[in-house]
Amino acid sequence: MIKILLNVLYGFIIGALMLLPGVSGGTTAIILGIYDKIVSAVSSFRKNIKKNLIFLGTLALGGGIGVLLLAKPLETLVGLWYGPLCCLFGGLTMGSVPMLLKKTGAKLNLKDILKVALWLVVGAAIVVGIEFMPEDMLTLGDSGILRFVLLFVLGIIFSVGFVLPGISLSYLMLVFGVYTPLLAAVSGLDIMFLLPLALGILVGTVLTTKLLETCMNKHPLPTYTVITGFVAGSVVALLMNDIIPNLPWTDGWYNIPVCVALFAVGFAGVFFYTSRHGLD
Repeated sequence: MIKILLNVLYGFIIGALMLLPGVSGGTTAIILGIYDKIVSAVSSFRKNIKKNLIFLGTLALGGGIGVLLLAKPLETLVGLWYGPLCCLFGGLTMGSVPMLLKKTGAKLNLKDILKVALWLVVGAAIVVGIEFMPEDMLTLGDSGILRFVLLFVLGIIFSVGFVLPGISLSYLMLVFGVYTPLLAAVSGLDIMFLLPLALGILVGTVLTTKLLETCMNKHPLPTYTVITGFVAGSVVALLMNDIIPNLPWTDGWYNIPVCVALFAVGFAGVFFYTSRHGLD
């Protein structure tokens, strides 16, 4: 029962933080130390259906509660204190980097250090590069079989943002011109829009997590280092798009020390949490 309640709490936190602009659910799962468990539960779902269903179901329940209860308060908080809030999450995110780097198993030799540096740059460049992609790249057109197939393929692409940390699913949808139509489809219950997209995300999530778990087990150094790059790149993107434009000239110079303090608090909190609970 304690584990179930804890999973609901984890899901609540993930669901709530995903409401923040540019925040990845995968990154939040890493901060909480349950990312590997989620990947394993999805990729090996049929090996222990009951256990995995309870784990994923309680996470989903908590996530739904988090979205419903905190959507309005977070919207108000973001509107009042956007820059400092982004700094806090940036600190929380960067606090997980030491834990991820330890998971790579890299040694303190020149060869491993160069490998880590290379894969870090690759991961960060992918996330930052997505931020520079123009929005509304595709036009979905009228309904029909071609549109159905296109939405299914887009769902598979979006599953990457759904599974991998540091990549914002909402921003991917903006890039491909699906975000606004999706909101309209949800409000209007457009099944022919939602169904292929949901199927694509479901299929892509299963395929992505299976591949990711295999890479984590067989090639931990490049896999965890690229994931670390995703996480670090998300903080760089957050800095470029959300923190710098909002500080200090829009909110006042006094927010700079506040933001630095919040970043430090976030980093220290996650760093000591992961260390103390053996998540490194």
